[in-house]
Amino acid sequence: MTSQPIGSQHTDQISKLYQEHHVWLHRWLSQRLGNQDDAADLAQETFFRLLRKQYPYHYQQPRALLTTIAKNLANTWWQRKQIEQAYYETLAQREDDYAPSPEQELIAIQVLQELQDVLNALKPRAKQIFMLSQIEGLSYAQIAEQLDIALITVKRDMHQAMLQCLLTMQLD
Repeated sequence: MTSQPIGSQHTDQISKLYQEHHVWLHRWLSQRLGNQDDAADLAQETFFRLLRKQYPYHYQQPRALLTTIAKNLANTWWQRKQIEQAYYETLAQREDDYAPSPEQELIAIQVLQELQDVLNALKPRAKQIFMLSQIEGLSYAQIAEQLDIALITVKRDMHQAMLQCLLTMQLD
């Protein structure tokens, strides 16, 4: 019996999973997304994510594993589609003739996705305070009054939210 390196065994496992479950996963994603092309991309990304792992999984329930990964990818896909739609609707409402280049559009959508990820990582109250401050333009005192919380709580939660934004920017 010849022994294969662990990476090779892992690749063989993924190859077998792909052969046995790719068609099923693509069909499953197609039903949820309503789009064959996006389903194909997400199915490929699902297997790619497994392949990137440096350790082998125990594939006792491969469809459960594939479904979990694919659901997470689909959720991210839906969020991005919502951001894209909101971005294009906002552009359409502009009264000037501003027309960003495709590169500018991609950058803007990526930044909006990152901002959404940062906001979703915040605790609900911190997220609400951040939105009231940065989007609605309320002062910390106004936020404290509106939410019926102490001013120091607003400051602490804003500090946490801004720190999270800075950390995210540094990681990029």
